[in-house]
Amino acid sequence: MKVSVLVPVHNAEAFLGECLESILAQDFEDMEILVADDASTDASVALVKQYAARDSRIRWWKNPQNLGLPGNHNACLRQARGEYVKFIHADDKLLSTSAIREMTAALDHNPSVVLAGCRQHLTGAKSRPTIFSQNSGVYDGRRIIVASFEQNTNLIGQPTLTLFRRNAAKRGFDERFIGHLDFEMWCHLLEQGDFYFLAEVLATWRIHESQQTARPVTNGFSRDEQLLFVRTYFAKPWLKDAATQRMLFAQIYYLEKKYGSQADPLTSAMMAQMSPRSFAWQWLKHKGSQPFQKLLRRCRLPLNQSSGQGQSRVMNPASSSRRLAQDF
Repeated sequence: MKVSVLVPVHNAEAFLGECLESILAQDFEDMEILVADDASTDASVALVKQYAARDSRIRWWKNPQNLGLPGNHNACLRQARGEYVKFIHADDKLLSTSAIREMTAALDHNPSVVLAGCRQHLTGAKSRPTIFSQNSGVYDGRRIIVASFEQNTNLIGQPTLTLFRRNAAKRGFDERFIGHLDFEMWCHLLEQGDFYFLAEVLATWRIHESQQTARPVTNGFSRDEQLLFVRTYFAKPWLKDAATQRMLFAQIYYLEKKYGSQADPLTSAMMAQMSPRSFAWQWLKHKGSQPFQKLLRRCRLPLNQSSGQGQSRVMNPASSSRRLAQDF
């Protein structure tokens, strides 16, 4: 079995049909489709049964009790038998019939790559997605982690946009996280290998009020999650050694802004790796860029996701097939 397509479901009847149709329309056939219903109270299960009757590749089950977002992701992962794993959230969908084939080829042809992803695309949101790069190719995994901390964002995107090696994810998702569930897994994978980026739109993730990550209180999301996440990764010796001045400043700035004195032990450790002159220079660059960024946002063209207008690009073009630190 080459690919396990995993669809975690919870009260997703409104969009589940679109999701499953986009999977069944793929031109790649060597895959299993696992659907895990997390104790839905709507018509999700009835819908899954209809699709399972149509295609024998669909295997589904209903959890005896609600496992929550992280628990259901791990339930899916434990049942996967494929060499590669492709999560597709039940409210998202694939936009290209070749999505799984193209991502699979990226891993097949690049042994160093543990995670593949495509250009971000949003449905149901006015915000502009982050454009990782205009160039397809292999990017250094650990450097992407550092760059993500520098920009205080998840540069990879959501699970529906990715495919990864199952053997590299044996640990499973860290269930301490909800809002950072996917990004923490990407960091775990990218510590082990490289990232392949496909600079084309292959899938979309949907923004809507009823999605699980939009209900932080009922899903157990903690306000302190970001602090825990940064603390967890900054404790890793390799990241301390690789931390740039830009990364250190960004994390000190945003952690102090959000958590105040609660973040003092962590930000003090980061400050110890910065000189006063370096911190002052990073602060001046940050403040000096804000008026320019606001002006860009005001002057930006209306969003046209298919053409890329109005989207922010965070990676510079590079001539080498393998992008290293200087390309971020």
